[in-house]
Amino acid sequence: MTDPADLTVLELLPLLASRELSSREVVQACLARIDALEPQVRAFVTRTDEAALSTAAAVDQARSRGDALGPLAGVPLGLKDLYETAGVRTAAGSGPGGPLEHHVPTTDATVWTRLRDAGCVLLGKLTTHEFAYGTSTPPTGNPWDLTRTPGGSSGGSAAALAARMLPLATGSDTIGSLRLPASVCGTASMRPTYGRSSRAGVIALSWSLDTTGVMARRLGDIAYATRVIAGRDPRDPSTADVPVPDYPLEAAPDLRGRRLGVPTSFYWDDLDPGVEAVCRAALDTLRELGATLVDVPVPEGNAEWDEAPLTVLLAESASYHATLPPGTVSAQVRAFLDLGASLPATAYLDAQRMRGRSVRAWSAVFADLQLDAVVCPTAIAPPGARGTSNDEVGEQVSLRNITTWSTNGFPSITVPAGLDPSGLPVGLMLGGPPFTEDVLLGLGLAYEAAVPFWRDARPALVAP
Repeated sequence: MTDPADLTVLELLPLLASRELSSREVVQACLARIDALEPQVRAFVTRTDEAALSTAAAVDQARSRGDALGPLAGVPLGLKDLYETAGVRTAAGSGPGGPLEHHVPTTDATVWTRLRDAGCVLLGKLTTHEFAYGTSTPPTGNPWDLTRTPGGSSGGSAAALAARMLPLATGSDTIGSLRLPASVCGTASMRPTYGRSSRAGVIALSWSLDTTGVMARRLGDIAYATRVIAGRDPRDPSTADVPVPDYPLEAAPDLRGRRLGVPTSFYWDDLDPGVEAVCRAALDTLRELGATLVDVPVPEGNAEWDEAPLTVLLAESASYHATLPPGTVSAQVRAFLDLGASLPATAYLDAQRMRGRSVRAWSAVFADLQLDAVVCPTAIAPPGARGTSNDEVGEQVSLRNITTWSTNGFPSITVPAGLDPSGLPVGLMLGGPPFTEDVLLGLGLAYEAAVPFWRDARPALVAP
C-alpha cells in the first residue's frame, strides 16, 4: 500500500471521504516521515504533533457520525512561520534572543482561519528566512541535495513538501518567496493577483508587495486550496471584491486556442545551460499540446522597473520594523533595515510610480498580442549552498525572472518542468493578467498532465 505521506491532496480527499483512510492514519504517516527526515532537512521550527492527532481524531469521529465537513477535512498542513496562530508560537524566523522568539499570538491569520475551518490539520510551523528577508532559509536544506538551499523565504514549506512530510503548506511572496523555493525544490506554487488573498495576521515584510498563497506538489492541489483561501476579507482592506471562480482541478484535453508569449530577450538570456535545456523542452511540450507560442518584445524600461520592488521593500520593512530593539536581529537584517530607513521619500515614491509603468506596459502586451500567459524559466540557475546569506546566494540573479510579477502584482505560477543534468529540479513559470489565476492553472494543469513530475519524481532522500 502507498504510504499515506506520499499522497497529494486530491489523492487523499476521496480516500478520506470513503473512510479507506482515516485522518489519524494520514497524520501519523506524515509525523513518521517528519521524524525520519527532519534531522537532515530541518524544515520545522514548531511542531504540533499532539494537537494534530487530536484534531485528526475529531475529524474521523465527525465523519463517522455523518456530520457535514469542510472541503479539506483531515488534510495535514504546515504554515510558514509568518502566519499567526492563536496559542501556537509564531517567531517569523527570529533566532535565539530575537524579538519574536517567544511570540504566541492570541488571534489567527485569516488564511489559517479559512484553512482550519475547511478542515485542515496543523502539523506545525515551517522555517522562513528571518522576517522573510531573504532567499535561502537557513538552516533548512533542499531535499534534492542537502548541501543546497531550498530557496526562500518560504524554504521550509517547499522543503517539507519535497520531502513528502505533508501534502499542503502556506507561503508568502514579496519578490518571489512562493515561486523561487517551489521551483528549486520541485514543487508547485502560485502567487495570486495582489489582493486576491488576505494578508491579515501575516507578519509583513512589505505591505504593498506581500501576497499570500499555498504550495503543494501538484497544481490541482493549489487550485483546490486556493478556492478556500481566496476572496474578500474585511480585516485586510487590500483584498479585492472580485468573485472567486471554481479554479480548475483537471487539465483540458489540449491547449488549442491558447496563446503563450515567449519573451525575445531578458527572461531567456544568460540562463544556466541545464535550466535552459529543460525549459526549452517544456516549450516544445506546450506546442505539442496545441498552444500557439508568440514572440514577445520585452517592454522598454522593464529592467529598470524591476528594480523598484527592492526599494519599496527596503522602505516598507524599515517602517514596519522601526520599533525593533537594537541587537535583536541579525546583522544582515539590521543592515537592510538601516538602509531602508535612510532612503528619501522621493525614492520610495519614484519606485511606486515605476511599478505603475510596469502595470500599464504589461497590460498592453497581453491585450495587444492577445496572450493568455507569458512563459519563461522560474529560477535562471540552480540553488546556492545551504545556509548561505542573501549576498552569497546571489538573490538578484535567482529572482531576475520572478520579479516582474511582483512589480506589477499580476498572478504567476511555477510548475516543475523536470531535472537538470545534476538531478536538480527546474521550474517553468507562467504569468498572466490580473485575476486570471484560473487560466494560468488550466495551462499549468495541461502541462502537468503531460509531464507529471509530482507523480514520477522524488528526491533520493525519500525512499519509494
